[in-house]
Amino acid sequence: MSNNLAHTGDVYRKSVTVALDPPHEPSLQFLYDTAPIGLAYLSLDCRYLRINQHLTEICGISVEGHLGHTVRECVPALADAVEAIVHTIVETGEPVTGIEVAGQNPGDTIDRSWITYWHPMRDPNGEIVGVNVAAMEITRRKQAEMALQASEQQFRTLADSIPQLVWMSDADGSIFWFNGQLAEFSALPAGEIAGQDWFKVLRPDKGCGQWTQSVTTGERFEMEMALRGRDGQERPYLTRVVPLHGPGGGVDRWLGTHIDIGELKRREEHIQFIAEELSHRSKNLLSVVIAIARQTVGQTVDIADYHARLALRLTALAQCNDLLVRDNWFGTPLLDLLAGQLKPFGGIDQERVEVAGPRIMLNAAAVQHLGLALHELATNASKYGALSSDAGRVTIDWTLDEEARRIRICWHESGGPAVAAPQRQGFGSIVIEQIVPRALKGKGTMEYLPEGVRWTFAFPA
Repeated sequence: MSNNLAHTGDVYRKSVTVALDPPHEPSLQFLYDTAPIGLAYLSLDCRYLRINQHLTEICGISVEGHLGHTVRECVPALADAVEAIVHTIVETGEPVTGIEVAGQNPGDTIDRSWITYWHPMRDPNGEIVGVNVAAMEITRRKQAEMALQASEQQFRTLADSIPQLVWMSDADGSIFWFNGQLAEFSALPAGEIAGQDWFKVLRPDKGCGQWTQSVTTGERFEMEMALRGRDGQERPYLTRVVPLHGPGGGVDRWLGTHIDIGELKRREEHIQFIAEELSHRSKNLLSVVIAIARQTVGQTVDIADYHARLALRLTALAQCNDLLVRDNWFGTPLLDLLAGQLKPFGGIDQERVEVAGPRIMLNAAAVQHLGLALHELATNASKYGALSSDAGRVTIDWTLDEEARRIRICWHESGGPAVAAPQRQGFGSIVIEQIVPRALKGKGTMEYLPEGVRWTFAFPA
């Protein structure tokens, strides 16, 4: 143990002698005092023989607190790494450079970083007697690098989360960056996209000549086009490629975005379809209104009577349209149609108006025409038939023949006044016996039985 200590003391004294060699002492001290980086000189047993103020900032211990003390005593967290570096230098005789060290000053709340360089110190015989250490603080650089990495990660996350296909290319159109959406869409493997023109990557159905012209002139490119994806299907996209100019004013690179407008196109087509359908239905509705107005004229004796009859029939027609609008014109349940048309006459009441049948959805044409027929039947029943007396009853039932795909409706009155066939054909009879069967391609019968009116009507489901 004493031999080892004596040897260590010899090395220490030898190192001190070399480090404080009088001819070099003034210039060396000046260098240590004025250097903008941290400097130290270590013995082979990792004691500080010389250190400047900059380097003490790593651990916050003064210059005097370092001299003669080991690295393990001053900065124990770095001791293993420092001893390994010194051992490597002694073994190989080669410097060790570019080693990063991190730590905090006493009272600091942020991590600081240094990059260190380790070089062997030799005596006149070439024997390694110590290690010179230089440390340059790179905290700001590391912070800038971390901020840049965070910014790049945020940009990448944003770019990959947006639904558009996005890419950047150099001035001649060769892609050097693209987002995840484009990588998933393209038929090319992600590793083969860089360096390709976007026309090869996305395979649009048109626009090649315009893009070539944009590259030549530096003008922006914008066009609706179909792009072919990995599954081979073409989808409509709004493509915009804008030039990014460099310091000299020329095009330095291009930024391209492709927005999927398939849903927009479908909505436009649907709106156009609705507009055309609305026009068609409006014309049909006006035709029905005109027919109602004309037929009502022949039944009335004066303007007031005409107005009253016409208003009731138009109200019945409006009720049909309200049901269709409520259900977006997809159709209306037959039960809802019955309830709407019977509401002005007391509604569906199991004591006076009994209904029974399966759930059936009627299309728009059936709703409008059956609605008019039901209105005329209810009007006639309230004036002359079963609903004009307290004892009268109306039974409405319907069936669906699924094999024949036909609906059968039966309106049967009972318990009211005696029934007789009308002497002339009025508007109600025309609606029930002519207009409705012709419009719905159905067949009906109107019977004036002694116990009450009976109407049956069958039409395609």
